[in-house]
Amino acid sequence: MQSIIAFALTTLKGGVRDRLLQGLILVGFLLIASTAVFSSFSMRQPVEVAINYGLSVIHILSIIMTLFFGLNLISRELDSKENHFILSQPIPRSSYIMGKYSGFLLNIFLIVAILGFFSTAGLLLMISGANNGISFPLVKFVSALCGIFFSCAILGAVIVLFTSVATSSIFPFLMSCAVYAVGENTQTVKRYLASGMVGKDFPPVFRVLSDIIYYIFPNFALFDFKAYAIYGLPFSGRLLLVSAAYGAAYAAVCLFFAVILFERRDI
Repeated sequence: MQSIIAFALTTLKGGVRDRLLQGLILVGFLLIASTAVFSSFSMRQPVEVAINYGLSVIHILSIIMTLFFGLNLISRELDSKENHFILSQPIPRSSYIMGKYSGFLLNIFLIVAILGFFSTAGLLLMISGANNGISFPLVKFVSALCGIFFSCAILGAVIVLFTSVATSSIFPFLMSCAVYAVGENTQTVKRYLASGMVGKDFPPVFRVLSDIIYYIFPNFALFDFKAYAIYGLPFSGRLLLVSAAYGAAYAAVCLFFAVILFERRDI
């Protein structure tokens, strides 16, 4: 456990030294300044537009940071041979993987928290300046931020899985992007096929293939809570717990196979 904590803290400090968080603070200020501008595009629903804009920016930036920071967890150190000395010590490789992933989660949490803080500040300033009696759905907004964090956590586990066997960073990057693209659309495809709009001539083999893909790839649509915050839809805490449990289980499976593959890897 001590080695896991040590690796996690080292990874967290590495993210701070890369000036990642400092850059996000600047992005946060820009987010505050631009919230009112984008909300002015809609005269009837400025708050809804502002919330949608803020969450979309946070989501996009978090996914980008997850891809690039996650790839640097193992691939960059293996390419530069920085961790060869560490792995030659009597330290379980499972501790190395779990520590790196834990540090990754801490960095992503800081990223989402910082961006969420600045976005919330911008929205509160805009709503208070409008003075129209509209309330800010803080709980649902935070729930949407949690959904973004869960998505990044799963994507990070997928990246760790691919980097544990890859010899370069190109393969994990391409595969992780592919997994994310498929995972974002599996639920939409499944609902479309279940609606019966495809017709009777649709090949059954594609239905079976779509079901296999649906259950193998992560369902990132499960963590999209933006609509609840934007339109004020009823939101249940049970949905958040189920999503968190699904995300934790999927990430655990990815890390389990990542540890097995990394322990068999010749470094």
